[in-house]
Amino acid sequence: MTTTPTNQNASSQPGYPWAEHLIWMEGGEPVEAKPKESVWPGLCLVVALAALAFGTGYAVRESGSTFAKLFDPVLLSMLLGLLVGNLSGRSLFLPGVSMAVRKLLPFGIILLGARMDFLEAMRIGLPGLAMSLGVVGLAMISLYGLGRLLGLERDLACLLGVGTGICGGTAIVAIAPILRAKERDILVGVGLVTLVGLAAMILLPPVADWFGFTQTQFGLLAGLTIHQTPQVIAAGFAYGEEAGQVATVAKLARVCLLAPVAVGLGWWMKRRSGTGGISWKWYSLLPGFAVGFLLFAAVRTLGLLPNVEMAWEAKGVFGGQMVAFDTTSLLKASSSFFLAAGMVGVGFQTRFSQAREIGWRPVAAAVVGSLIVALFVLPLVRALF
Repeated sequence: MTTTPTNQNASSQPGYPWAEHLIWMEGGEPVEAKPKESVWPGLCLVVALAALAFGTGYAVRESGSTFAKLFDPVLLSMLLGLLVGNLSGRSLFLPGVSMAVRKLLPFGIILLGARMDFLEAMRIGLPGLAMSLGVVGLAMISLYGLGRLLGLERDLACLLGVGTGICGGTAIVAIAPILRAKERDILVGVGLVTLVGLAAMILLPPVADWFGFTQTQFGLLAGLTIHQTPQVIAAGFAYGEEAGQVATVAKLARVCLLAPVAVGLGWWMKRRSGTGGISWKWYSLLPGFAVGFLLFAAVRTLGLLPNVEMAWEAKGVFGGQMVAFDTTSLLKASSSFFLAAGMVGVGFQTRFSQAREIGWRPVAAAVVGSLIVALFVLPLVRALF
């Protein structure tokens, strides 16, 4: 069997421009963007909504509200993008919004390494990595079984399994050409895992806070159960800095399983068909942004990232106040803002109307499969960490 490269499949599939750039969220090769309109309206919208999210989050934190965690700027940015994207005209803003997802979001994740204490985050150790493997296997087996029980097509069940277990819509776009999946199945799979992951991103932080999860426990729970990397980062850092670091590492462990799973499915399809082979290089699915993130985190953890402090006395309207910053805080702030801007784009490109086009059987399979994974992870996290 001959398959097509992942990025070609993503760019050639018509009918879902809102999901066209999902591959960038997990580090795939860039989808070529050739907008007919200016990118500036979309970029201005993204920056404005990200700034609004930061301003709102700051105001809520300063007020001392008990709901401050729900107003984390990165999480709030995605929700604002989701709201505006579903209520406004989309065509004017899509070129700039797509650029934010393709460029700003991966860059923000790479810079996230500058705030990562890698040794601290790796406290998840071998049990956490073993749980990552277990989540992928359990999700694929569960969704395949649920698909047969509910009468779904085999390809759709497999796509939902890899989307739930590995990295959401990106895994679906990557695996679809191997299975020779129909466009309808790709659309349904991407839409479902995006919406289910979005629900988990919103619900998990307050529920975990209610039950008193520690930072490490929630980081693992988010990193192992929420579908897409941006959703994991938003939920993790909404719960706390340490939770965000652990969640990112746990999620990247799942993302890096995309390549071996793709190779395994390619081998399985070859045996079923008896012809052809895999035409792309398996390591092309290794997330590029993940490599950048890990390198940046390693440099920071080893103490090789210089921390330069600068200060000067502001004149004029600032009344002679001292202004000071250092490179560590600057990289942290830059990472947060790039992530928030990219999250606006992710939310903007997510359509609620997609749910109405799917039908109850795929929805039931996706929801029950995600709950099975959560029920597998939850007691292990509570017992081991």
